[in-house]
Amino acid sequence: MPSEDSLPSSVADMAALGRLFDEHRPRLLAMLERRIDPKLKSRLDAESILQETYFVARRRWNDFRTSTMTAYAWLYRLALDSLIETWRRETRGPRDVRRDLPLPEGTSLQLGLQLVQTGTSPSEALMREELRDRVQKAMSLLSENDRQILWMRHFDDLAHADIAAILELTEAAAQQRYHRALGRLSDLWQSVFD
Repeated sequence: MPSEDSLPSSVADMAALGRLFDEHRPRLLAMLERRIDPKLKSRLDAESILQETYFVARRRWNDFRTSTMTAYAWLYRLALDSLIETWRRETRGPRDVRRDLPLPEGTSLQLGLQLVQTGTSPSEALMREELRDRVQKAMSLLSENDRQILWMRHFDDLAHADIAAILELTEAAAQQRYHRALGRLSDLWQSVFD
């Protein structure tokens, strides 16, 4: 149970937190949905993790008020921590969610209709699928730090300043780490798929 002094101290603080959370909710939810492994989607729910993030943000409101982070970067960090904690909780013990496979999202008829409705030919869909698989393979060969910074920049669309705040680096160090990771990805791509 959080102590009274760690919660937002006034109705105005609660309203400010609510506004920040509502403003950044779509981006946070999209980030969580992208980061949840498809094999775990049957057990991990992005909405639930986001709700947990809100309660953490309430408890840590005073930390934000004294920090130099942007509101989105602060909430992003809390959401990422909530995701990691939820993943740890769900993958320990006798039942491992990594073994739970989600049900197929649709029938082959539905997939065919989606292809026709979007104007995508089966060959174009296959090419996109192959490209996605290649990118995933190349990313999996990178170190965790390289993957993390590329993910934050390109998938989560974070600015270098926000990445620096989240990773507790200077902005110059975050930019340098990003450029090195991009270079390593390029080298891997050429060596694996050239």
